Amino acid sequence: VQGTWMGSVTLPCTYMPSDGFTEQTLIWSMERDHSSSTIFRRDYSGDHVLLSQFRNRVSVPKHSPGDASFLIENLEIPDSGHYTCQVVWRTKNNSMITREVTTAVKVVKELASSPCPSW
Repeated sequence: VQGTWMGSVTLPCTYMPSDGFTEQTLIWSMERDHSSSTIFRRDYSGDHVLLSQFRNRVSVPKHSPGDASFLIENLEIPDSGHYTCQVVWRTKNNSMITREVTTAVKVVKELASSPCPSW
């Protein structure tokens, strides 16, 4: 996914909700320079943005079952990296199932348009 500096980008993460599966946790993490950091976590206690540089810039839909897409606004160049969406469900017999998907993000500055020639 390519985003424009100071613009916004949505990283897709969707699944089919099914009977007998309860979403336990949703975690969005980012890997850059061989280290991984958790940005966002949703669990029984609510939504938490864990990295201060993403506060007030990220959101995940609240009332759309199966949609855990991640919106990042006011993109900064350091936001480039690999983002992983990890969802954990609990089944009726209390076993846990985890699925994850990773999206690469590249933030670019738009090229300034060339000035109009002056006649």
